[in-house]
Amino acid sequence: MTLDALPAVRGVPSVTAEQMAEIDRITTLDFQIPVDVLMENASRQIAAAARALLGGSLAGKRVIALVGSGNNGGDAAGALRHLLNWGARVSAEVTGPQDRMRDTARRQLMRILLATTADIAIVHDASQNGPRDLGADLLIDGLLGYSAHGAPREPVAALIDAANASYVPILAVDLPSGIDPDSGAVPGTAIRAAATVTLALPKPGLLAPEAHAYVGDLLLADIAVPHAAFWRIGLDTGSLFVDGDLVRILR
Repeated sequence: MTLDALPAVRGVPSVTAEQMAEIDRITTLDFQIPVDVLMENASRQIAAAARALLGGSLAGKRVIALVGSGNNGGDAAGALRHLLNWGARVSAEVTGPQDRMRDTARRQLMRILLATTADIAIVHDASQNGPRDLGADLLIDGLLGYSAHGAPREPVAALIDAANASYVPILAVDLPSGIDPDSGAVPGTAIRAAATVTLALPKPGLLAPEAHAYVGDLLLADIAVPHAAFWRIGLDTGSLFVDGDLVRILR
């Protein structure tokens, strides 16, 4: 399936970073859906968005994930495992040693290593000497999540600049690294994505006119956050995914 073939929706509500943190809390604590389950759902949706962005076929395509230390990094790393299953060649550029990563992200990296049969090192610490090689058909930006604010710091800033300079299409996870989730402001360097697959609901910064050049095509993925979790903060999402669990947001 290509991007143009995805169902299109208008009038989608958005949630601030603070609201999304509360929705995550409600989902994991009140509804007892573990973070790992949400991450696995997100990873598969990111992989599906990557396949759509690459025109529907992954055979022989090379995909590199830029993996940060938090949950966005875990989402991007998990997507590589699905893409590997679907015929892509994959690798990851990470922002530091695995022992400094959040447990969820580190587990996803280990699953890639266990899943691949290739006799190559597919995970590279880009914090030491910069990225090894960004020559690919697609980059997946999993560097920073919605909880990040302010200008990106090193080594993340260097990876963002290298990704933009590569002229390889970029798929951003949840939001392009470097843009403010609530305002869309860009206080420093930021990923310029061909498309962004935002998770559960978009953040208002993605819809700001000044962010369009960074966001690209905006996709929305269902990761199985219960509608009741959104109802708790006064949002009705009951009809959002009736035509598909990965949709294009028309702005």
